[in-house]
Amino acid sequence: MQKKEFSTDFILNGKGLLLFVSNITLLYFHRISTVFLLYFHDISIVFQPYFNCISIVFLKKRYHYSLLLAIIIFPSFLRSQPLDSLIRRAMENNYEIRALEQEYQAAIQRAPQVSQLPDPEVGLGIFALPVETRLGPQWVRLGATQMFPWKGKLKAQEDAVLAMARAYFERIGAQRLNLRYKISQAYFQLYELGATQDILRRNLRIFQVLEEIALARVESGKASLADVLRVQSKRLELEKELERLENRKAGPVSAIHQLTGSPAEGIIMTEDTLGPAVLPFFRDSLLAAIRENHPALSALQWEQEAARRRIRLNELDGKPGLGVGLDYIFVGKRDDADPERNGRDILSPRVMVQLPLYRKKYDAREREEELKIAALDNRQEDKILQFAATIESAYADYRDAMLQLELYEEQVELIRASIEILHASYSNDGARFDELLQLQNDLVNYDKMRLKAIVKTHLAKAEVEKLMP
Repeated sequence: MQKKEFSTDFILNGKGLLLFVSNITLLYFHRISTVFLLYFHDISIVFQPYFNCISIVFLKKRYHYSLLLAIIIFPSFLRSQPLDSLIRRAMENNYEIRALEQEYQAAIQRAPQVSQLPDPEVGLGIFALPVETRLGPQWVRLGATQMFPWKGKLKAQEDAVLAMARAYFERIGAQRLNLRYKISQAYFQLYELGATQDILRRNLRIFQVLEEIALARVESGKASLADVLRVQSKRLELEKELERLENRKAGPVSAIHQLTGSPAEGIIMTEDTLGPAVLPFFRDSLLAAIRENHPALSALQWEQEAARRRIRLNELDGKPGLGVGLDYIFVGKRDDADPERNGRDILSPRVMVQLPLYRKKYDAREREEELKIAALDNRQEDKILQFAATIESAYADYRDAMLQLELYEEQVELIRASIEILHASYSNDGARFDELLQLQNDLVNYDKMRLKAIVKTHLAKAEVEKLMP
């Protein structure tokens, strides 16, 4: 007698009862092992080789007897990766964040460059034609000069540079918020693709059952072969859509790898199931909090502060500069006479003043910085309007998604009830098979639209979180 192939897709009957119970047992072991892995990850790594699945399947004549001794522990790289862990990894490894941090550190290094006195000048001069004096000819001149800026100028230069460095620092915070949003966006796109595949696989099994029922009725002469062909056509459509969805995963996966700075061959697993997101924000106070705390606005404010400090620096640049110097001249002795202090060297102190007589450049520089401050004011207002528009759009998308989700939930319940009625009708007299297929197809579409609505709520929440430091 021919033995039947083991399959998880079967219609439950008395002979398959034991196999059904064993599969349910396996499922519960899988759930328990997943929880064990999540909470005792370190232990599971040590004992993983000893926790392999042991399955003994006995086939005897026409009956399936299954003894399942299973504790399934999946490797850590197959676990779902919470969104927060991906965000943390991106914050640590993202190359754009690293570049901004290095630019900030580089900007800080400018402070000691501008807060020091100018380098002293040392000169050496040799008289090709010695200057004859009463005490002898001058042969060599050695001089040194040190310039001193107006009081407070060095500190003003340092303050202006540090204010600009702080603007660089705030840009890091703004980029972190943007990075968090990009990771969330790619993550939810990947989740939607995977969850859509789950919907299609679930319905593909249903269509397989319908095909078996249609085949059985054709063999008994109670239905047309066209019923079978229609089911097979729908199955083929779902299988091709599954392939397309798998291909589309490459986009968000590569985006996550790029944003997290991780190898392209790494595996990314999403959550098994997501419910609709909740917006935990008070909308009225949200924009006020953004005005106070958003790093993009803080960066613009620090740029303004840097411009104000440059105006102060410009005022000090218009003040005179003071310099002191000292010359030492080597004098040779006279041979034709012997005056008192014959050949005595010369020591000559010097004082210099740098006079900023040409004022147009100082006036133009001040006007330049004032225009920059006004431009940055306009940019801040534009940013605030953008943020307000983003908040309105996110909340509108969220409300729209929740309304859609409510509608789709009701539609799914109605369609499922209708499918049960039509399924019983077709099983009894073979009638209304076209309506059954259409409703099953509608159920697939509504499941996908419900999933899109859920993902839309999470994307709307991510849009709002992008504005919250």
